[in-house]
Amino acid sequence: MENERGDKKKKVSKIPACWIILATSQTHILFMSKQTTHIHRLIADYLKENNYLDTLRQFENEHGNPIPATKLLDESLSDIINDRIQYNTLLGDNKANEGVINVNDELSSELKQIITQQFSNWITPFPRQPSKLIDIDGLVISSCHDKDNELIYLSSNDCKVYVVKQNNIVHVLKTPVVIKKILVIDDSDKVVLVGMNGILYLREKGKLQEIDQFQAHKRLIVDAKSIVFRNQKYLITLGWDFHLRLIMLHSNRGDKNEVQRFELWSELKLQQQGSCLDVTVYQDQLVIVLGKTENTLLDVITMSANNSQELTLVHKISLNDAEFTAAGFSPRCLTIENSGHVPLIAVGTSHEPYMRLIIVPLRDLSHEPSIKRNQIIKNLNTMSPQDRYSQPIIAWRVQTPDNNKASGVWVMGDDGTIRGIDIVEDQVIVELKDGHQGKIKDFITFIDENSVEKLVTSGIDREIITWK
Repeated sequence: MENERGDKKKKVSKIPACWIILATSQTHILFMSKQTTHIHRLIADYLKENNYLDTLRQFENEHGNPIPATKLLDESLSDIINDRIQYNTLLGDNKANEGVINVNDELSSELKQIITQQFSNWITPFPRQPSKLIDIDGLVISSCHDKDNELIYLSSNDCKVYVVKQNNIVHVLKTPVVIKKILVIDDSDKVVLVGMNGILYLREKGKLQEIDQFQAHKRLIVDAKSIVFRNQKYLITLGWDFHLRLIMLHSNRGDKNEVQRFELWSELKLQQQGSCLDVTVYQDQLVIVLGKTENTLLDVITMSANNSQELTLVHKISLNDAEFTAAGFSPRCLTIENSGHVPLIAVGTSHEPYMRLIIVPLRDLSHEPSIKRNQIIKNLNTMSPQDRYSQPIIAWRVQTPDNNKASGVWVMGDDGTIRGIDIVEDQVIVELKDGHQGKIKDFITFIDENSVEKLVTSGIDREIITWK
């Protein structure tokens, strides 16, 4: 190979001279400014090293100043470009698995079958247009949707409960304590207000007239859910007093929908503080899935249908396949999707700096083995930032009439961003950023009377927003 003078030279690099200009997005600046930058020096070093001396002289003439031929931190232009090409190649190879602990390749055939039969890609359309719902003075603590009456209930930190219909406040109730959670009781005209003092308040829907109250726990109620099992209505409450309680909602003899009072039906003393729970009906049993602090095992607890009131721990599900190493996380939020053959448990973890989403199945209710391992279907980085004080908030996307598969998970962020996770592509597929400034405190998702999927989010910025 000959240089521009006709001299013989050694072959140093395969990068053409034209790449010199293409290597930087700042090329147009180079010929407009007389200031010599590290980019000029790298190009001059490349030309000198490869014996493009005429091109170097022309480059200096057009620049207007001599250019020292130097490397940048001992890296030449060739090194920098080749490193970038290699990085982009690796990035392309890993893009599909970005933020994922890749367990898919090692899944059992049973877990792969669950993915095939019960998972679908993120469905469009989805809620994305924000609008203000209402303005209130306090900070929203809890919210829920009453599908029978198309009402939204909101509790606030100033001891008030708001009843909202079509963007209007139709009733306000002043309560003796802050209401931590509001539960709409299915197939009835009642709601339950869960007080920060451990008391449950039974109220009529709409006007919130008082019916009954019950001291469920001596201290704070960490979490609570409602369910109908064999035509009987129950509440499941998790207390700061290390008790899990099953509470029956008694009805009038003539009308099972007319709930009148609470009754403690069963309880279980916990050895470790619970952090979150959800409940479902599976294989004709009432099933409670319980997460605990500083523990990567989920407790699966049942009450069978054979007229037994006893709550029984049947087994545990491991969220950490490397459980004999330092775990460093625990479940802080969980929700069950039970429209398919096998219930799916989505767990929001305490990982920092980003919450992880772990999905495991509830495949059976057998007692053996006592710990179900190798159950993780998905372990995804949600890119939702959090710290040690964060409370993750997640929910399965509600299903539409034309899709009965699990089509993704909503994640509410401390940064005010709502993220949608595609559980087939294993990545964040949606980011809604135009609603809140700061942490999202609570949210609900539902299908309205017009069969439109909606979200209602409440943030520490005191904004209450409907997405549709």
